[in-house]
Amino acid sequence: MGLTEGSVVTMRHYSMINVFSSIVDEIKDDKITVKLPKECQKATFLEDDPLVTAYELDTKAVIKGGRIAGYDKDAGLLTYTEDVLDEGSRMRSYERFPVSLYADYRVVEMPGYKKHYALIKDISDYGLMLYSKEDHFKGLKLNLDIYLARDILSLTAEIVRKVDRGGYYEYGLKIRHNGPIVFNQIKNFVRKEQEELIGKYSK
Repeated sequence: MGLTEGSVVTMRHYSMINVFSSIVDEIKDDKITVKLPKECQKATFLEDDPLVTAYELDTKAVIKGGRIAGYDKDAGLLTYTEDVLDEGSRMRSYERFPVSLYADYRVVEMPGYKKHYALIKDISDYGLMLYSKEDHFKGLKLNLDIYLARDILSLTAEIVRKVDRGGYYEYGLKIRHNGPIVFNQIKNFVRKEQEELIGKYSK
């Protein structure tokens, strides 16, 4: 059994420190509208923001990535769509874990080393997807600070893919590892996120 009206969905969004639970209010075509808890009243939900959801599907807990399609603050209703895997995602050597994280970065090759802001959509041991309003060339290297719930993940990655989404750019990045520290930090973060998101469904 999939999502229906009244289903409980656990969510992660970069503007909230902790995961939160919502109730499905309406499902129409590919759009899912949920009623948010009171703790989300001061959060900032923007269209196209990355979102992570977890719920029970056929007695099994699943974690899915998505994007915000609309937000009615007065009514406390958030509308989102779930990600659909494309061919590029299926061909990846390493499975990506959906996330919703705030980040800032600097382009190594750019004079002045200006700081830019971004959102992280997914991550694996060796790569990640980044949303930015800045236009960069493939092949450039980025020094990133990714803000986890209670920590900062600092790493260097190279742009290997670029898509113009109209209003922002989607970048596929390959992480350049210089030892086990970042690798282990990513694995530990993903493990903890999985536990937080699906813990209540595994009891």
